Amino acid sequence: MAVDWWGLRHAYGRATDTPGHLHALEFGGAAAREAALDHLQVAVLHQGFPETATAAAVRAVTVLLAEGRAHSDTVTSLVEFLGDAALSVTNLAENPHFAEVLPDVADAVAAAYPVVLPLLRTSIPDHALLYAEDLVAIAQMAPLADQREELAALIRDWLQRGRGPRAPWVCCLGQLGVDVRGLLSDPDPAVRMRAALAHEDDPLSQHMILASLGDPPPPSLHQFEIVAAAIRVAPTFETIAGPASEFARRDDWTGFDEGWGALVRFAFAEPYGQRRPLTDPQRALLRALVANEHLWDPKNGSCGLVFREAGLPHSRVACRQLAS
Repeated sequence: MAVDWWGLRHAYGRATDTPGHLHALEFGGAAAREAALDHLQVAVLHQGFPETATAAAVRAVTVLLAEGRAHSDTVTSLVEFLGDAALSVTNLAENPHFAEVLPDVADAVAAAYPVVLPLLRTSIPDHALLYAEDLVAIAQMAPLADQREELAALIRDWLQRGRGPRAPWVCCLGQLGVDVRGLLSDPDPAVRMRAALAHEDDPLSQHMILASLGDPPPPSLHQFEIVAAAIRVAPTFETIAGPASEFARRDDWTGFDEGWGALVRFAFAEPYGQRRPLTDPQRALLRALVANEHLWDPKNGSCGLVFREAGLPHSRVACRQLAS
């Protein structure tokens, strides 16, 4: 079916250049193929935000994959594009700004699922996890709920083959809603933590998450995942003040949003004021922040914003005085 690309838009305007990039995925040289992949991720799905051209591009990519017409060196990137499109459907479901485009994107991505699934079945080991993670992202969309059991069985098969780290496969199973609590006592600390993150309502999982906050994360996990989980399961900041302070002492400025900054927001849900004295746990966190030399560049507006929202001065000297 012909597509009116002139009437569709991507992040930078009318999508009249998109058909040329799609053509390059099949017939273009290496540079053109790379430019086409960049176009999909940067323009058609800019930072995870779909436009009116996104669904049409998803359908075109699906046809290229289904008919084996996509150049072999683009296949994994195209599947990643489909997975990212699925994530946009899930992550933006409650955002009214995207209410008009998301249903079409969801339909297009759902139609891609049976095309991508065989790629995991026949994949070489080096690509299998990439396909699995993108398939999980697609299957997490509500219309594909009945496909998750079959996908989980396929992922279990790859997990049992024992090639490479097991924790990412456990993560996939957890995202599909599979009960992996039997792995909470696994010898591999990364597997144990993935199982805990998949079952945050389990008391043992909660204990493991809170206990791990102050330590470097096991391989394949990012500390920010553990910070977010600890904030979700901790009843109050006071219960995690010790490990939270250890984390804040070593985290660098890039954690202003999901790392030390998230802990500051949790600790200062009510901003500090002269009529609201600091609690001992808040003082401990503030001392840890003062000890972290990465956080005090006055030109770093992101860091400064975290402190201002907490009612704190973005001044190392002033915060040291408050914490003493």
